[in-house]
Amino acid sequence: MLKMSGEDVKFLQSKLKEHGFFKERVDSNFGQNTLVAVTNFQRELGIKADGVVGSLVWNRLKDYGVEKVEVSNDIPNKVSFIDINSGLTIYDNFISEDKYINEETRKETIWLHGTGGGSRPDWTVNGIKNDFVKDKRGNPVLDQNGNTQLYQVASSYIIGRKSSSTNESLWDGKILRTFDDKYWAHHLGIKDNDIELNSKSISIELCNYGPLSLGTDGRFYNSVNKFISDSDVVKLDKPYRGYEYYEKYTDAQLESTRKLIQHLINKYGISLQAEMYTDEWFDYNESWFKNGGIRSHSQVRKDVFDLFPQKEMIQMLNSL
Repeated sequence: MLKMSGEDVKFLQSKLKEHGFFKERVDSNFGQNTLVAVTNFQRELGIKADGVVGSLVWNRLKDYGVEKVEVSNDIPNKVSFIDINSGLTIYDNFISEDKYINEETRKETIWLHGTGGGSRPDWTVNGIKNDFVKDKRGNPVLDQNGNTQLYQVASSYIIGRKSSSTNESLWDGKILRTFDDKYWAHHLGIKDNDIELNSKSISIELCNYGPLSLGTDGRFYNSVNKFISDSDVVKLDKPYRGYEYYEKYTDAQLESTRKLIQHLINKYGISLQAEMYTDEWFDYNESWFKNGGIRSHSQVRKDVFDLFPQKEMIQMLNSL
């Protein structure tokens, strides 16, 4: 990069100067001062500070530094990130620091989950905030200081959907961030390789009730016996974990998931494996107990229904 010149270098210097990394005059020449600015920016991102302006540096320069913009709509949270090019918007609804592990780690895997609950991501966040360790009788377990012990179980991101009972769509596709994704929390609940997988991953949950039952009245009901509108029901080509009907992922959810995955891939340089996503990809398999690319909770747990093989979900994954 040294001794290069031109419009690309001018853009690079301008963006670095905009964010406070480059202090000199923008002259379109990649000199020593520009090299120092690039390496300082790479250190800020937590990536190798080699002065090479690759795709990750370019992408992060475009969206770096957009924080705490006041919300102008009905979402009761502040925007923490906006990508003008893709339209990705992230809102913050932070949990307390004792609910996650305040340790920066290298990110290698993006894990996808389903909440197993309602349409609003803030309800899921409130559940995370209020979750605590209980004894066999259901009573809270206290620490040595007499305080309730909190589970360090959480997902970094929760993606809302429209309500299947009221059709209220305010939260459809809205993304809430619960803690800075450079840290980590438990979210898999497995025995094999648990710390390794959790600590090097970022977890995304989609609000969804999951499997549905067809009542004798011909209507569909979720796990809490709540009626689900037919328009929000998907019939799978073949049953998944014993269920043929599921609450459908919305188009807005899938688009927000795609944008968020792409953002995290670019931010952390996460490599996607060269594979086609099919119905079989969603099945449990011991080969999934390793880091790398995109994973589903159901791939490492036989007792959960996270991320079922809806056709539109498969299409979204294959578009990445």
